[in-house]
Amino acid sequence: MNKSQAFETAYRQLALELGCAPEAFTQPGLTLTPAAFRPGARATIRKDSMLLMVGTGNSIVVSADNRLGALVEELAGKVNGLHRLFEFPALKALDARLREYGRELWGTEHFFLPGGPLRKVPLPEGFRYQWFDEKSVQEFYPNERFPMALAEKYSPDRPDVIALAALDGRTIAGVAGASADTEIMWQVGIDVVEEYRGKGLGTALVSALSRKIVSQGRLPFYGTAAGNLASQRIAVGCGFVPAWIETDA
Repeated sequence: MNKSQAFETAYRQLALELGCAPEAFTQPGLTLTPAAFRPGARATIRKDSMLLMVGTGNSIVVSADNRLGALVEELAGKVNGLHRLFEFPALKALDARLREYGRELWGTEHFFLPGGPLRKVPLPEGFRYQWFDEKSVQEFYPNERFPMALAEKYSPDRPDVIALAALDGRTIAGVAGASADTEIMWQVGIDVVEEYRGKGLGTALVSALSRKIVSQGRLPFYGTAAGNLASQRIAVGCGFVPAWIETDA
């Protein structure tokens, strides 16, 4: 799967979730759709969300409750570039309105897709890999050590389908995991034990796991908080590129 195919797949999925055409993510402008949960959405999409906002630059799609639509259009008319809807003044205004209805913005995440063939990053010397499938990954549950890589417990709606650990002797130094957010799109997460950080383990683990996902005919995608630059550097180091930004309520 090349970059164009990866983005087309992701845009079709986002279009399903927000009730718009895939072209809305490539054509500049604001697309406003009614808030609704649509079957086939990623397992992370909240069924009762009042707001889901996705941006790909100056293309913004907002699925909003009818009590929020006018505010979204007002804010879009005030900003110099629609990407600024993801900056603090606009988010503050949206959050204030949401709180009138007992809701709040959950957070802002950046998502990455393969920019082409993913890079093969070598595992640092002295470590070895151990693979886990959907059954054996449950050895980690209840999971508290690696919350960014794996779920706390088994979830049939969003199962951890594959994981890769880096071992220092018998000690697990880090884990990369993939959750089946949809049938075709598997989200990659990474957690490295603090004393092992800075050695390149995160990039090596994400690289190997993501290439394994591709070999199984799925699309790996990588999400991280807007301020988590270390995590974003891992994505870029593996050959992922920025694809979209997202916030919901």
